[in-house]
Amino acid sequence: MRTAAANDQVPYESIPQKLSVVPTIDVVVFPHTIIPLLVVDERIINGVNYALEHDQKMIMLLAAKKSEDMQNDTIGTEDLHETGTIASIMRVIRMPEGGLKILVQGLHRAKVTELSSENEILRAQIVILPFETEAQTTEIAAQIRNIKDIADQLAMQGQAPTPDFHLILSKMHDPERIADFILSHLSLSTDQAQELLESTTHAAFLEGIYKRLAQELEVAAAQERIKNRTREALNQAQKEFFLREQLRAIRSELGDDDAGEIDNLRQKLETLPIAEESKQEIVRQISRLEKTASDSMEAAVIRNYLELVLALPWDKTTTDNLDLEHAKQVLDEDHYGLREVKDRILDFISVRTLNKEGKAPILCLAGPPGTGKTSLGKSIARALGRSYARVALGGIKDEAEIRGHRRTYVGAMPGRFIQCIRKAESINPVIIIDELDKIGTDFRGDPSAAMLEVLDPQQNKTFYDNYLGIPFDLSQALFIATANDISTISEALRDRLEIIELSSYTSEEKMAIARKHLFNGCSSETGLSIDQLILPNEVLEDIITNYTREAGVRELERLIKKLCSKTARSLIEKKEVISFSKDNIETYLGPRHFAEEEHEHLDKVGITNGLAWTSFGGETIKIEAVVMAGSGKLILTGRLGEVMKESAQAALSYARAHADQFGIDPKIFSEYDLHVHVPAGGVPKDGPSAGITILSSILSALTKRPIRAEYAMTGEINLQGNIMPIGGVREKILAAKRNKIPHVLLPAKNKKDLTGLEDLASGVTITFVEHADEVLMHVLVS
Repeated sequence: MRTAAANDQVPYESIPQKLSVVPTIDVVVFPHTIIPLLVVDERIINGVNYALEHDQKMIMLLAAKKSEDMQNDTIGTEDLHETGTIASIMRVIRMPEGGLKILVQGLHRAKVTELSSENEILRAQIVILPFETEAQTTEIAAQIRNIKDIADQLAMQGQAPTPDFHLILSKMHDPERIADFILSHLSLSTDQAQELLESTTHAAFLEGIYKRLAQELEVAAAQERIKNRTREALNQAQKEFFLREQLRAIRSELGDDDAGEIDNLRQKLETLPIAEESKQEIVRQISRLEKTASDSMEAAVIRNYLELVLALPWDKTTTDNLDLEHAKQVLDEDHYGLREVKDRILDFISVRTLNKEGKAPILCLAGPPGTGKTSLGKSIARALGRSYARVALGGIKDEAEIRGHRRTYVGAMPGRFIQCIRKAESINPVIIIDELDKIGTDFRGDPSAAMLEVLDPQQNKTFYDNYLGIPFDLSQALFIATANDISTISEALRDRLEIIELSSYTSEEKMAIARKHLFNGCSSETGLSIDQLILPNEVLEDIITNYTREAGVRELERLIKKLCSKTARSLIEKKEVISFSKDNIETYLGPRHFAEEEHEHLDKVGITNGLAWTSFGGETIKIEAVVMAGSGKLILTGRLGEVMKESAQAALSYARAHADQFGIDPKIFSEYDLHVHVPAGGVPKDGPSAGITILSSILSALTKRPIRAEYAMTGEINLQGNIMPIGGVREKILAAKRNKIPHVLLPAKNKKDLTGLEDLASGVTITFVEHADEVLMHVLVS
């Protein structure tokens, strides 16, 4: 559609009063508008031909009303508007298939007063409708200004119909040309256009155009608001979303699709036999992962968490082997002795046979180093057919090592017990808690307090790990703790443990362990066969007695391995096997470490053999006392603890109170100083069990009577001279045997502790005493 020049108007007088009618569908033609029309109806074609021959090529264009008949391509005279446009036919093109295509130009508005059909031609009697403009000049000028203002606003918003719309309009001043120009660019419905066409005045016509432009401006403003809202909504998160979609497409091409990963996580979750609350938490984390950028730190933390949760053996268990004979065989194959521990495991198997739901005991193997506590856990796992896991707690000071870290940073990890369960791949493994007594504390918390929940059968069923964030069942695991000194374990934690004491090995037990276990292991490690290690019993006993003084067998194992290495070297260099003997053993192991002590068992004044317990087993100590001129002071040296110092003070008080009984001049306590020393001054010593030993040394120094060296003793003394019971009896007897001391004095109240140790006490004469006088009667030389 385009407009013609306004000054090309045809005078009213030259227009016929009756014209052929051409209906238009979905279009309203305005004056000065040029528009092509397609005519296919025979009557209309006849009317066009008649207009070309008789009506100066003029026709009456009437817009059709919208009705149901129009949908059937049938238009009646009642379907046409009364007001239309007189148009001039500018060009006619006859179509090959019939019909006409005409190009027409609107001339004037006109109203139909009568419609009639003449010779198959639709004719109309018309009345021209000119605008009344004389009294509306001011209003028209205002309307034109308003129209130009709206055009400016449309241009500023970038919503002008054409790029040059505003520029061309600004140069126009004639109302008709402005109206024609705007109408050629406005998208109007048929009803809207017909309403404009029926305007009676220029002002009303321009007002109608202004309203339509105002509507266009409102639509443009609404569009701009929508764009702004959309633009604001398209923030960084949406940018990331589009980038993630692109990244997802790239990963999909590479075969690494996140969507597949999320679906896989959800499928795995469906198979987990966990509580609904726990499942909801995991679902929440999967949803977070889905909404998080896959390459972000947060996504890495969530992904690691989900991988751990889904990898945990929530319902995976190993079937216990409840065959007692098999368990006995495995335990005896791997360890010699340790009867009490083995019996407790066999008891557990028996209970589990009768009651599958019975709770597992929480054992604590307490004893010196090298006695097989840790390795025993592997044997128990093998005997039961369970998975094995080990948690080393030595030096642990952070509570998070037990309970896990909270997932607030990238390096967060679950606690050691959850990690062990994951590695064991079963919910009922044997877990060795190594060095339980060496847990530390600092500002990060007390790990031993966190262990209370782990080792409590009433609580560990819903153990809460900070990293996991959901309860986990530890009650089916078999916990076996190890410790050297249970006195350092908190009382609350100790109360949860079934403590089994492992004492030092005797020389006979060490020889049996060496023959059954150490020889095979050391030979295999050094590439020898068991026949190539020639080590007679007397040589092995010599090594145990004179080269090792330990509760366990670690040093013995190192020495045997050293002899195996010597044999291997001899095989390579000389092609011969070494036959070890007591005569050549020093060649390979060096001088005997403890042989000189055999010649020190001499009766001396002020020197008494005492027996002490340490975390490494039993030891013999020599307590020395000398009297020298002074002012009656008691001097104590040898890094003695407070309890041991008080024992020395109690012994001196007993000696002073019974000076007459032992023939001691009372002046000696005021004119002489008494010095008590315990050798190995660099080693701290404490405990009350040296009381009777200190008293013997003090009385020997004061009476100048030697102490019999073939006696060793232990016992706490009170001011009445009564001997009170002590601990570590087994280790102390073994220490006496190692040092070849034939007589041992023990408190009478410790007699019960020797039950079952009859074989251990063979070769040592044990005398039970109740009072200090009995001890002095045995050890003081007359």
